[in-house]
Amino acid sequence: MEEIGIAVLDEDHTELSRTITRFAESSPKMDIKTYLTSSDDLENVFLEHRDVHAVIYLPKGMQNTIMKGESASLVFYTNSSNIVFGNILKKEAFTLTNTVMAGAIMQRLKIQGLTYEESLARIFPIKTEVKSLYNPSYNYLYYLVPGLMTVLLQMIMFFAGAKAINSEWNEDGFSSLYKTANGSIMSVITGKLIAYTFIGLLITLFIFGVIFGIFQIPFMGNYWHLLILFLIFIVSNILLGMAVSAFFNDEVMAMDIAFFYNSPAFVFSGFTFPIFAMPAFSQWYAQIIPYTHFLDGFFKIYQMNVPLEYVIPEIANLLIFVLVGLVASIVGIYLKMQKVEQSKMAIT
Repeated sequence: MEEIGIAVLDEDHTELSRTITRFAESSPKMDIKTYLTSSDDLENVFLEHRDVHAVIYLPKGMQNTIMKGESASLVFYTNSSNIVFGNILKKEAFTLTNTVMAGAIMQRLKIQGLTYEESLARIFPIKTEVKSLYNPSYNYLYYLVPGLMTVLLQMIMFFAGAKAINSEWNEDGFSSLYKTANGSIMSVITGKLIAYTFIGLLITLFIFGVIFGIFQIPFMGNYWHLLILFLIFIVSNILLGMAVSAFFNDEVMAMDIAFFYNSPAFVFSGFTFPIFAMPAFSQWYAQIIPYTHFLDGFFKIYQMNVPLEYVIPEIANLLIFVLVGLVASIVGIYLKMQKVEQSKMAIT
């Protein structure tokens, strides 16, 4: 993985700090996306710049401290909510500082008349402090278990929706459903949606009430914000599944389509491998799966404890899936109702 986005905050403004910045710029693993000022809140950088996964902070007086023969610190903030990024950038931080300082200090000590062996003993005065935010213990349970549970929730809701209409049709219950709904498509959709959404919320309660408790996974965010995100996520998957169910009378075919659509979600969502490093087709496919957008918002709330406003882009994307699923379901059910009307007229 290469060219992971980072930001630089240089408060030293010396030849040394500029050299470190140049080395970071030339690193194949790093790509400087923005330069910060002292007024920027370092932790909020990750919220305001979605393509930034680490911040190099060069404190004022760093070069002077080193020239006095004392140890100075370069602080490297990483967004460790994604362990893949965190580990790679952490390793690169040590490589960067060790390389820069080795050359600089060897040059200074050589001028002072020290031998190579004597210089080598003093060559690493800079200590890199990596501050891992959001998952500081790098506990893979905190990362993996919630992801597995939520992708399972998507599949359950989508599969349930994929049987909502065609099962009625194949069991000759659609005419009764049509009559009960007084011919209203929205009544059919709303009735099914309420029932399945209730099931989805029960599964959500199970995830946070039981699974999180069993594995002792800490929750940092606001439960109400998370409930809003889960509710929209559940509804989007039910409606998309319902649309498939409305257009495909063959239940096996509908379930095959649901499985084909949902099975890559765990991999293509960026959960196990970052989307920007995937082939172009995979990046495109990732965007048409609700889980991709849900996952971004989920980790923002669950681990980063952000205000709801920072999750608006993800919620907006999920609402697009809701709209697409709703419109497609309306069209599919309308066509089925037309067939019912035509069969009644033929009998008459």
